[in-house]
This record gives sequence, C-alpha cells and structure tokens, in this order.
Amino acid sequence: MKKLIYSAIAVLAGALLVSCEPSLIEGPKADAPIAASELQSGFVIDGQFADAACTVAQPDGNYIKYHTSPARTVQVFTTREDGSRNVLATGSTGVFNITPRRGADSNQPYSVATINQDASVVSFDSSVNVYVPADLAPEIKVLTGESGSKAWKWYTVDGACWGNAGFNAGHAASPTDVPGKWWGCTPEQLETEQIAHSGNTVYGYGDPEAYMVFNEDGECISYKSDGTQIAKGTYSFENYNPEGAGSGYGYGKITTTNAPILFPFDINTNGGRTNEFHVVYVDPNVLTLISDKGLGDWGESTWWRFKNASDAEDALAGSKERAWTWYTIDGATWGNAGYNAGLANAAGEIPGKWWGCTPEQLETEQTAHSGNQVLGYGSDDAYMVFDRNNGIVTSYKGDGTKIASSTYAVENFKMDPSAYSKGNITTTGGSGILFPFAINQGGKVATNYEIVYVDGTILSLVSNYAGNGDWGECTWWRFQPKN
Repeated sequence: MKKLIYSAIAVLAGALLVSCEPSLIEGPKADAPIAASELQSGFVIDGQFADAACTVAQPDGNYIKYHTSPARTVQVFTTREDGSRNVLATGSTGVFNITPRRGADSNQPYSVATINQDASVVSFDSSVNVYVPADLAPEIKVLTGESGSKAWKWYTVDGACWGNAGFNAGHAASPTDVPGKWWGCTPEQLETEQIAHSGNTVYGYGDPEAYMVFNEDGECISYKSDGTQIAKGTYSFENYNPEGAGSGYGYGKITTTNAPILFPFDINTNGGRTNEFHVVYVDPNVLTLISDKGLGDWGESTWWRFKNASDAEDALAGSKERAWTWYTIDGATWGNAGYNAGLANAAGEIPGKWWGCTPEQLETEQTAHSGNQVLGYGSDDAYMVFDRNNGIVTSYKGDGTKIASSTYAVENFKMDPSAYSKGNITTTGGSGILFPFAINQGGKVATNYEIVYVDGTILSLVSNYAGNGDWGECTWWRFQPKN
C-alpha cells in the first residue's frame, strides 16, 4: 500500500515539474525605425489659414495646421542661410507659420524630422505655397523700418536708459515716460557700478554706442559698439496696437529667444535673463520695454528704453510725418564750421564748429544771412514737418503759420559711424528746412544738406554751399523732435 502511495506521489511530482518549465517573458518591443517616406505619408496638412487661431481658411495662408498619423512627435523647421535650424513647431499636432519676406518666392521650403526609438533621426523636405506680403506687417515695420532692418541704441533721458519700476503702473504719458519708474542708470553704469545685475560679467552692453538690430526675418541681434556680435535670437511681436489702447501697457508684447535684447537682465536677479517684454511705448523712433517678474501689480519690474539709430526716413518723418524744432546747445543751433572736420555724435556736437547762435539771434543781429528778411524762423517755437507720404518738408512759425515748403529726398544714406557724411537731404522748389540760408552768402538758400548725424532724437546737418573743400567754411544746423 505504501509503495502505491509513493509511486503516485512520484508521478504527480514529475507532472508538476513538467508543467513548471520556465518560459521567456518578453518586454515591449521597440518600434522599427521608420523611413522618410513613411514619415512624409504620415504628416498630414489639415489646411492653411490667415490667422494663428486657424479660424479663417485661406488657400495660400501663412499659418499651416498639421497632424501626424499614427501620432508621433515631429519637429517642423526651416534652414537659415548660415545652416542653423529655425524651429517652427514641435509636437504630434500643431500649427506653424511661414511668412516670407517681401519679393520672395511664394513656394516656401520646410522640413519635418522625428527621432526613432533607436535614436536615429529621419526627416523629409517639402514645400508649401504661401502668401507673400506686399508690405511688412505693421508690428514688424515699426521695429525694422521700410528697409526691413533697423538698429536701436540706448536712449538715455534724465540719466537713465534701464532700471526698475512698479509693474502695470499705467500707460506711458509720452514717448519717454516709464510709468511707475523708481530708478534708472546710464549705459556706462550698466557694466561698472551696476554689474551685479549681469552676474558680474562684462559683455559689451555698457556703451552708449552698443546696439541691437531687428530684421524682417524675425531675428534680433545685439552688438558691441565695434560691431562684434554679443547675442542673437528670434523675436515676435504680438497684439500690436500703434495707439497703445487696450488693457495693460497697450502696445503689445515682444517675445524673444536666446535673450538678444541689449542688456537682457532682469534687475536684482544676479544675471537672470528675460525673453518676455511688455511694450510700454513704441513708434518708429522710440521703444520702451518692461518685464514682469511675476510679483503682481506694482511689484518690481525691469524697464529698457531705446531709440532708432539707423533709419533716416523713420527719424525724419516716422511712419507718416514728424515735426522738428531747433536744438540749442551751449547757446548755438546754427552757425559755421570747418567742412569735413570729424565725426558728429548723439551728443549733438558739430565737428569743426567755429561759431553759432540762438534761434532768436537769427532774425535780429544775424539777419544779413537771410538777405535781411525776417520770415519767422528766429524763434524757439519755429518748426518744420517732414511729410513722408508726399515727400514734402514745410517750415512754420511758432504759431503754426506756414513759412516755406519744398519737396525733399533722402539720398545715399548709410549710418556709417566712421563717415563724416551719412548721406544727403536734397530739396527742390526752394527749401522747407528751418532758416535754410547758407552762412555769409547774403540770403542764398541751401538745397543740398549733408547728414552728419541723425537718430530718433537728433538731426545735425551741414551744407558746403561754397564748395571750399576740407576745413573750408560750411553752414551747420541742429534740430530735435518737437514735443
């Protein structure tokens, strides 16, 4: 009996051993790498639209909506001339924007890439037909000018171009106003006594001649005064309102990548950079920005103020028209100087200046230069208006009575800091420039003026009317925008 029980147990144990032989448990298998053709067939364009929200369909719309099937994360990009990648969108679904520069081919290339699970990268190239703008978008033009590229420098008012303020303190009352401003400093102080804000590093921002360039390709690049690049990134300008109306600061918001703005540091953060800016004020010649450090209304924020430094047409007339009046420094706004005597700058100095007088003296003790005519130029309140759309410059008495008018053209302009003359303003049909008389010529009107300096805040002209050559007598004028 016992033998039978033992035999049964042995058989059962053998059966259990057979049934418990180990089997291989397999984990999830990695997807096989896909080919470029598979990626392309699974990348689906859902439509083209005129707006980022994709609510207005347009056959050649600049906003392209897409999805992938099966769903996979992709990167949509274009390739810049220098070979770098401009990422337009990332994700399994999304919207990307292609807005080419004026005059470009409407058939625009783009690429799509993804990473396989074996870390290999696969991509394909394609193209899409999009709308080519006949003109720059208003929010781009205000930063880049008609040319599509404009330099901006520090704009120091009352000793300050950068500092701190209470956030969301109201609308700017003027182009130079910073609502809720607490404190500010000069460019020179940024990288000396205020260097802690940049993490105690000198980059080259702390110079009045440092500048940044916005271009129509969506790039912002900052430079030292000698032209050495400091930083480069992209920018976008959203919710632009040229009147500054609406909630918050009103003019819109600028977002950048790689912190390319001049001195892009948030105050009191020991080198913390920012890429988000509310626009406190903007026009073709003045740009004031402020960043929100997330401290709420009246919490500490950082502000920046810049001026147009390279666009003569914008400086003279803005987007439509602009008024200029006399700019008297050290008792002089008009006079004589040695021609081609050196370089003028934003401080308003006249290279080779010999003599000058005030506006009031022009039509009192200095009337011989106007042929003994008193026309109304000799007042601090006299002004001239450049009308961009019609190409006309008109001078006025302080009470608004018209004195003279002429057409004008800006020719051969180039903001070359090493050049005495940056270009010419030529008038026809006389001259609408304030007190347009060449010195010591008995009332002869100058119609060709060399621009020795211009930016958004100052205009200095000379006329070598007598053609006396280097250091020969020339006439000079100095103006500032009329408030």
